[in-house]
Amino acid sequence: MTNNKPLRIFLMLFCIFLLSVVFTAFDMPFGETNTAAYDLGYAVGLALRNMLKIVLTLAIARMVYLKIKSFEALG
Repeated sequence: MTNNKPLRIFLMLFCIFLLSVVFTAFDMPFGETNTAAYDLGYAVGLALRNMLKIVLTLAIARMVYLKIKSFEALG
């Protein structure tokens, strides 16, 4: 695989999304065999919300890390 940064970022986001979908599917009640398209769409929406929360948390952590690193370089 080439050292392509946008591709690596996309793959990371895609893996986070897939894991979110899997864990959201595990959280769905399996006792109900009546799974409509609405329920599946709701599960994918929950997975997307979880992925966005994870990505925003990682972005905030990265911004804090870069800010601390720049302050260390100054002083």
